[in-house]
Amino acid sequence: MTGRIFISSIALLLSSALYGQTEFPAGKPLYPDVKSWHEVPVDPALVETMRSIDQPKDQPYQFAIPVEVFLSPENSGMIVTRGDETIWVLPLSSKGALSLNLILSPYNLPKGAYIYIYDYERRDVRGAYTSESGGNMGVMPLLPVPGDRMVLECHFPGKSFPRGIIGVRQLGHDFAGFFRLAGEKDAYYGRAGDCEVDINCSTNANYLRAARSAVRLLVAGAELCTGVLVNNTGTDYKAYVLTAQHCIENSTQAANTIFVFNYQSPWCDGPDISNQHTISGSLLRASNPDIDFTLVELTSFPSLVFRPYFTGWDITSPAPANTYCLHHPEGDVMKITIDSNAPVSSDYPASGYVANSFWRILKWDMGTTEHGSSGAPLFDQNGRLRGTLTGGAATCAIPENDYYAKLLRMFNITTISSTHLKPWLDPFSTGATVVNGRDPYGWNLSRSDTLQNIPQSDPGQTEAYTGPGFGYSTGHNSDSLIRYAEYIPFTGIGEIAWINFRIASTSYLNTGDSIRLYVWAGGAQPGAVIASKKIKLTEVKTNFDLEVDFGRTVTVTGPYYVGYTIFYRNSITSPQPQFSVKHSAPYASSSQNTAWFHDGSAWRPFTQHPSFPMAVSLAVNVIMVENSILNDIEDINPDVSSLKVFPNPFTKSLSFSITDSGASSTSLTLFDNAGRTVSSTQYRNIFPGVLTLDLHFLAPGVYHYNLVNDTLINTGSVIKIDAKQ
Repeated sequence: MTGRIFISSIALLLSSALYGQTEFPAGKPLYPDVKSWHEVPVDPALVETMRSIDQPKDQPYQFAIPVEVFLSPENSGMIVTRGDETIWVLPLSSKGALSLNLILSPYNLPKGAYIYIYDYERRDVRGAYTSESGGNMGVMPLLPVPGDRMVLECHFPGKSFPRGIIGVRQLGHDFAGFFRLAGEKDAYYGRAGDCEVDINCSTNANYLRAARSAVRLLVAGAELCTGVLVNNTGTDYKAYVLTAQHCIENSTQAANTIFVFNYQSPWCDGPDISNQHTISGSLLRASNPDIDFTLVELTSFPSLVFRPYFTGWDITSPAPANTYCLHHPEGDVMKITIDSNAPVSSDYPASGYVANSFWRILKWDMGTTEHGSSGAPLFDQNGRLRGTLTGGAATCAIPENDYYAKLLRMFNITTISSTHLKPWLDPFSTGATVVNGRDPYGWNLSRSDTLQNIPQSDPGQTEAYTGPGFGYSTGHNSDSLIRYAEYIPFTGIGEIAWINFRIASTSYLNTGDSIRLYVWAGGAQPGAVIASKKIKLTEVKTNFDLEVDFGRTVTVTGPYYVGYTIFYRNSITSPQPQFSVKHSAPYASSSQNTAWFHDGSAWRPFTQHPSFPMAVSLAVNVIMVENSILNDIEDINPDVSSLKVFPNPFTKSLSFSITDSGASSTSLTLFDNAGRTVSSTQYRNIFPGVLTLDLHFLAPGVYHYNLVNDTLINTGSVIKIDAKQ
């Protein structure tokens, strides 16, 4: 095994488990006028040394130098009072850092207390974090904010600040560039090699489903890797993440890792995203340096809005027919790398690993892997996990010879439960060698409902002001309107999962320009804020469907409003492209109006718009679920033996038969060996019965099917042969 490169100014030992890093709409930042900063120095020579190191692929990618500190309200910062609040303000500086991140310890906030963190320019404002964000476990790591200065605000209800509720134990000094200096994008976005391909450039349903299982790892505030959510044969939901052992070596690192879900560009070759789905902390379950794997269990189960998918696996001996990998090279947004040929069984080219325990990728046909890809999952042609990345020599220039630790060997390498996977992924010793993936919220999503007031057939529109006016009727404009809302006439109790806004136009003048999206309580007009979230305009484009969640589902009882407020850092005084949302064609009756605007003093219906009075609905839809409670697992490995696919090989037509179970909704997708969709169809109430496809137009070769009956997924491979054979 190769040695681990890790340079820090002082070691940090923390062992407490952590919980989901959820933000809540609590209070407001104080934004004080900071005159002095608490400097956390890092030796410039150490920074230059780290920047000069060519970090190898078989080690985690270190981007920051961790510095142990002991900061609390008693010894640093300043105490400010505002109304009934006492606020600890801690301005921090580490000269030359490209970003800063913190590990908070202790983290024991009482009810009513909350935290905000933000950079010096206030471009990235995070929070509020409450006791629910950290799970009352005493420690909480935070994602970086850009620049070499940041402010921590801890708001406490009352006239005094109790001891022992908050402190900073570690500051991470970023030497590699977690954010661009302009604050526009995460520097890892775009830093991967030119040959890398965004996952959202693919329309392959198998790839996109597997992407819901891949996670980005920020380890102990200093290193970056990749991991994967993995299924098990048990009857309980377990949020297991598998990665490389050289990424997470011990329980301390497991506890201080942030797991980032769905870190993807919003469109193909698009920008970075600032709002990320994260869970802080995990418990070490199994680890083995001889085969380079670590299995951890997240201390908080991923929310429904994360759309988590627990990948299936295959521990049979034959090599996969072809493979693909989902990963975060140099911590970049998720990429997909494809090999259309079979890997070969191999030793790892460095000493210290068990012999013949790796899959060797001879040559990638698309993309490559890089440092930061460590621990990334290798999927086979059926979308099942076969291994995790240890390292290799592949680059964009020469995409050859990557090595993945075999999942099969992780199962049988020892008999000690803490050093192999079988006790965790097959807890009842079923002997299963092939296990399907699991969508834990499949039942909940099958009972989802989409609420919208705009007619489905309406393409939407917005009105542009004419000179000397400027702006749009549903955006920032010369009438000084910046806030809009849509009434949702919901009845009963439910949970908002996602809100979709159909964007008419957008542009930004400054990278800090943004919109804040809201859910307001219902009534005659928008009431109290139930949830809110900021989105940078750099992450939105014209004629784009913007999907938003709040890191969790939002419970509503009865009618409510959803909407947005627009923020431009610099004043706009002349016509130019700006942000706006589409609305419906005008209705005949004012009683049909559901859109509202705020004129600076009060909410008013759109029929009173100062320049474009009309009855309309905003082009917004809300996806709701009855609840987000995980349902009991009735059969984690359902018997799919009744599915018959014949003939195989086939010449002209292919049949799928299921005789012992029904499905109200069925989708069937066929992919060629390169992952391209060659057939995609949907049916209602087709099973039990036989479904036959005419596929005479396909060229001879190997194809893969994805048959989804309601929420049950069946995958497999078939062969098309020439009729003359």
